[in-house]
Amino acid sequence: MSSAGLALQDIHKSYGSKVVLRGFSGTFLAGRLGALVGPNGAGKTTLLRIAAGLQFANRGSVTSTDIVYYGGFDSLPVAGTVTSLRRALGLTPAQPGRDGSLRVLSRGQLHSAGLDAAIDMRRSILLLDEPWTSLEPDARERLNERLRSIASEGRVVVCSSHDLDEVARIADDVVLIKDGASIWRRREDEAEGRFDRDAILELYRGRS
Repeated sequence: MSSAGLALQDIHKSYGSKVVLRGFSGTFLAGRLGALVGPNGAGKTTLLRIAAGLQFANRGSVTSTDIVYYGGFDSLPVAGTVTSLRRALGLTPAQPGRDGSLRVLSRGQLHSAGLDAAIDMRRSILLLDEPWTSLEPDARERLNERLRSIASEGRVVVCSSHDLDEVARIADDVVLIKDGASIWRRREDEAEGRFDRDAILELYRGRS
């Protein structure tokens, strides 16, 4: 499976008088792990949802097909997903003395199961909103291995995150949303061929 990429051109989005995105442009390439960073309210979730066709931009264009967006368990788009997950986790049919619902799972377990379900949909473009939230260290590492693997298959992977340490570990491209527009950094442009936390913080501090 491969994809030419995800191209966003001059994306503008406002909620009433509040301007969130003011001309965001960029292309996320197949075979690379993209990380979308920015302060709270910068528009990361809005941008991913626009890219996935779940929200409309006021202006701009998105060139993409075959996308799955995951922003938490409730965002899974396929009918019957909950039943499928209950079956996969051995929660159905309910056994005597055992709760057969997903309520027996912790928040982190549910989130991890939802991520697996989204990845297993095998779409060409995978958009993950804060995927590392609530995950234990071993689940984080397993997720990172899966993301590297699917990127190597030629799929587009974009993750929004506040976790700059995880972004530094895994990302090939780091994109900051600042003042509604985009600032890009690519791993091969770094002096030592890797990101570190300070390099990512420089995106926040060093440019307007």
